[in-house]
Order: sequence, then C-alpha cells, then structure tokens
Amino acid sequence: MNPNPTQPNKAHRRPRKRSKQSKPTATDAPFLASTRLGGLPFELIAEILLYTPSPKDVLAVARCCKYLCNTLLRDESAFIWRSVRQNCSPEPLPDPQNINLTESAFAALLFDGGNCTSCGRATLNVLSSISLRLRLCGQCKSKPEAHITRVANPSILMRLTRKALAWIPLAESPACFWSLEDPSKTWPSANTIYLNSDMAAAQSEYTTANADVVDLRHKRDIALSPVKMSFYVAVHNWKVKRQQLAGQIKAQNEAFGKELARKEGYDYYELLNGSATYHALHFHRTKNLALVTRLDFDVVAAKIEAEMFSKQARQERRTREGFIRTSRTEVEQHYNRLVSASAAQVPPAPLPSLSEFRTLPILRLLQTPESSTAPQRDAKHAYGVGQELRKQDTLVHKMVTAELDRWRKDAETNLGATLGFSEWKTARCNRLRPVARLTARWTCGKCDKVARAYKWDKCLDFVGVCKHQCTKDSKRNVKEDSSWSANNFVKDDKAINAMTKLVQLCGIDTEDQGSFEALDGIGPRILCLSCSAAIVMRPSNVVGHSHRHNGMEMSLLTPQDAAALVAAPIEKDLAKRLLGFDAHKKGLGTFGCRHCEQFRDPRAEEQVPQADRTSEKTSESGEQKRRGPKFTRKQPKEFEFNGLRSHLKEKHSVELPSDEDFYHVHVSKTLI
Repeated sequence: MNPNPTQPNKAHRRPRKRSKQSKPTATDAPFLASTRLGGLPFELIAEILLYTPSPKDVLAVARCCKYLCNTLLRDESAFIWRSVRQNCSPEPLPDPQNINLTESAFAALLFDGGNCTSCGRATLNVLSSISLRLRLCGQCKSKPEAHITRVANPSILMRLTRKALAWIPLAESPACFWSLEDPSKTWPSANTIYLNSDMAAAQSEYTTANADVVDLRHKRDIALSPVKMSFYVAVHNWKVKRQQLAGQIKAQNEAFGKELARKEGYDYYELLNGSATYHALHFHRTKNLALVTRLDFDVVAAKIEAEMFSKQARQERRTREGFIRTSRTEVEQHYNRLVSASAAQVPPAPLPSLSEFRTLPILRLLQTPESSTAPQRDAKHAYGVGQELRKQDTLVHKMVTAELDRWRKDAETNLGATLGFSEWKTARCNRLRPVARLTARWTCGKCDKVARAYKWDKCLDFVGVCKHQCTKDSKRNVKEDSSWSANNFVKDDKAINAMTKLVQLCGIDTEDQGSFEALDGIGPRILCLSCSAAIVMRPSNVVGHSHRHNGMEMSLLTPQDAAALVAAPIEKDLAKRLLGFDAHKKGLGTFGCRHCEQFRDPRAEEQVPQADRTSEKTSESGEQKRRGPKFTRKQPKEFEFNGLRSHLKEKHSVELPSDEDFYHVHVSKTLI
C-alpha cells in the first residue's frame, strides 16, 4: 500500500508520450562534395579549368560527380567551354552554335567514344564522320562500304536521288574513311559520300509523297545544309591539323628522350618502360600536345634514378633465376639420358637420384649464376650447360663422368660395410663386388619405403639403393634437397637369408658374373616349405615372398614335380601387369587361388623344421575349429581380380598378390 495516499504511486505512474521529432531532410544537411575539386568555390573551379588545353579536359571534370556536372552544364558556365574551345591547339574550333549545338554537347560529340555502328561493340574511337555520326571500331574501320556509298559524279544519279542529296547528311571528305585519300579534298569539291540508311529513308519519303511536298517538308534542312557542311568541314580540317601536330610532338619528345637517355647513361627503351615516372611524364605530355623539357626531367630525376636502379636489379634477378632454371632443366635432361643409357646396359649401371645427381661438385657449380660467361643483363645469350653436357669430348662431360664414378665407388664402399665387407678388395675383374651380388639387399632406415619397381620385393638392390629418394608423406611429395647417405640403409636379413639358401640349393656362386643368368634359368621350381600350401615360385619371387615368414625354408623341385604341384603354369610378371600398366584388363578374366588348391606332397613335410610344423598344426587346428570337420573338397572357386585380392588378404593374409599366389582360370583374348 501507498503510505501517503495524497501522492501517486510511482510504480503506477502514467507513461509520458514521447514527442515526435522530424528527421533532417537532404536539403537541411550541409553540402558535402564527393571530390576535393567539388568543394572549391565556383570561381576557383572556373579559373582552374580556363587553363586546361582542350574541351576534353573540361568534359572529364564535368563527369567526376553530379555536382560538377550540374555546375558546368549551367548557362553561367558556358564561358569556360567557349574559352577553352577558342584556346585549343592547333587552332580554335568553330562555334557550335552555328548548328544549334551547345558547347558541352559539341565537346562530347568530338571527343567521346561509343558503340561501333557496324558491330555494336564499345570502342574508344571517335566519330569517323561527325556529319554522318558514323563510328567504326578498329576491326570494322577497314570495311566502311557496308554503310556508305561513294559517288564520284552525282549527275549520273536518278533525279530523286540527286534531290535527296540536297538535304541528307554528307561526309566531309573521303579521308574520313580511307587513310590514303588526300585530306585537303573536302566537300563540296570531293566525292559525295552518304549513308545508305539516310538515302533509303529519303527514297521512301519520295515514294509515299509528291517530290514537291517532300522538298517543302525539308526546306529548312536544304537551307541549313551548306552552313552545317561548312561547320563540319572546318571541324574535319581541325582534326587533320591536330593529328599532324600530334605526330610532330611525338617525334620531338622521342628525340628529346633518346638524347636525354644518352646524356644520363640510360637505355632509352629501358628508361621509357622501366621508369613509371618518366613513362607517365612522356605519354601525358605527348597526349596533351606538349613538349617534354629538361626542367620537367630535373624535377623528378631522383625518383627516376631510384626506379631505374630497382628495374635493373629486378632484371638481373630475373636473368639469374632464368639461368638457374635453364641450367637445372639441362642437368635433368642429361640425367634422363644417363638413365636411358643405363637401362640399355646388362646389368644396368647404378645411378643416384636426380636430387643427389645435382649435388655433384661440377654440376653444383654449373647450376649457379656465377658460372655464366655472358653478362647477367643479357638473358637471351646466357651461357647454358646443355651443350657442354651433350658433347662427349668436352671437359665438363669428362668431369661429370669422373665424379659419377667416384660417387659410385664411395657408395659401394659404404654399403659394403653394412653387409660386413668393409675392406673387400680383389684384383680379379670377373668377380662381382659384394653390393652387386644376389645376396645384397637393403631397406631404408628413414622412410622404410621403396620405389614402385621394388614394390613386390619390399627391399632394394644396389641399383635401387643408389636411386632411392626418401619421401615425406607419400611418393608424390618428393623432397627437392637430397638427403641420400649410405648410413640411411640397413641390410634386409630376411631377403639375404632367403637368397643365401636359394643359391646354396641351386649351387650358384654369388661372386660369378653369370650368377644372375644362372638363377633365372632355374625356372618356377622353388617350393616354399614355410607355407601351409604348396606354393611354387620363380627365383625372382623369393625375395618378396621371404618377407611373409620369419625364416623362410625352401626346396628345389624337379621340373616334373613342380608341374605336378601347380594348379596351372606360373605366368611371369602376371601380378605386375594386372596391378600396373594393364590394370584396365583386371576384369577381362577369372582367377583361382593357389593357396586353396595346391597341396604339398606329404614327403615334403619331413623337410619342414619342427617349429614351423608346430605353428602350421596350430593354425590348421584353429581353422578346423572355425570351419568344423573336413568334408570332400568342393569345386575350385573362381574370382574376379578384385575379389581374388580380397580373398587373399582375408583368408591367407597376403596384402600384395604375387605370381605364386594365383593363376588364370579363364583367359580373355583381349588379355593375352
């Protein structure tokens, strides 16, 4: 309750109504010019514009903002246009009031661009003929005959056509459309030129009405035609003189610029294109028909010097970068030639990776700009290393060959130490070095990855080690800088042990130069005793297969026993073809799994070590628990290639199928 009933309760007071306030209108707000020039008093604007050299400048100022446009289009501003028109170079322009045109409209008609009459595209070209109001772009300027007709002798025309020539617009001179014509030949002594559309409209009038009626209708046009044509001819003569003056000014400014560049120690074209300040000064003065003077140059000489120095430094840097880029490309081309030559040799000569090849001392020197014998400013005649590398008898080629041989020897020594042959030497030339033998295999200790050619081996031989290049995340993101070192590689014990057992079974001497050919001649007769199935393979597949077991055991079969064990003949490099360049043919045939269909002879079980036999029995007993009791073996399954890969991965833990894992059941003719 309110303790004092005589006073109203503040909580229940009647709200006061706010009074409406009128919003300020645009007319109440003070004028804010959108340009600094528009904020000046009109007297100062007029004084500034009176010193402009052409009505084109006044026209440009009038289009800066609406305020200046409205100000300069008023009748009070006509004296500005008139004064500038009378002081325009090379001589005063005729008065446009003679043909009932305002000063601003005449300036726009004389200097503005617009749409091409022929194609309709926007162009900056002025009117070719002000009398005809015909504007042609650069492409259509060579074909004016599509819109005009030129008559050398009007007396041969029909009577109505001659009568129409008395009041339709005519061209000032043939030089308006043809540059080879004499510009001094003007109306009325020159050939008569009229617009086809104007003549068609006039003839239409004469067709629909009496000739006297049409002449009476255009009586005023007939009377004003000589006045208009005299005005347009005067404008044409002014344009011709202005073009001649522009050519003279341009030639004089170019001559002044060349002389100035000679005195100051610049190249003229570098001064014109390399200094933005002088470029703007030269073209601004030339465009306004004014000469460039020594005083103009002295005012901005310091700025021009700074720009020229910056331009020369930029040019030298660009030349240096171009030389480095060219040299690196030529070194890469020479490296590709060496790779091709190495692939043609048997065995192939080991080569470093491209990034490691670039680090050879002579190539490192040749890829620096300091090795160029030509001036650095002359990019066109920069010295390249490609010719020296291509020639066999040059000093550069011999030095590259010598350094490459030295690099190979260092790699052989360091990699041989990882195999336990740190001090290996021999005087016999028919003995293979330890790194070039069948039992020499490595893996990269940094990235643990191999190139695509060694994907099935999962390790590298000496040629692969030399060419190996570590990657960051994937093989597509190769490092530019070489980090190759023999200390990055460790020997692959699984592959080495497997190959050692293999050559012992085959009775091959690994130091013999013919050991590779002898091993290839064994054929598909190697039986893996560590696999539960009878997996027979070629010697070339032993290296990759050895990584599936901790200690791979094998035996050498006779050709008859090998043929009896396999479900189908082993096709050489079948997996590489289907997973490589013939990947599009994967769906053209069906395949079978050798792990499911090839069973080992019980006599071979006796050759398996007790540890491997125990692990196999354990896996078999576990498989029997999962699959239940054995039944009569079903018909062999057939797979598409992708299904076969899934089957091998799930049932037999084979990530990458090889030739010994599957065979063709049905071969498509397209695949053969």
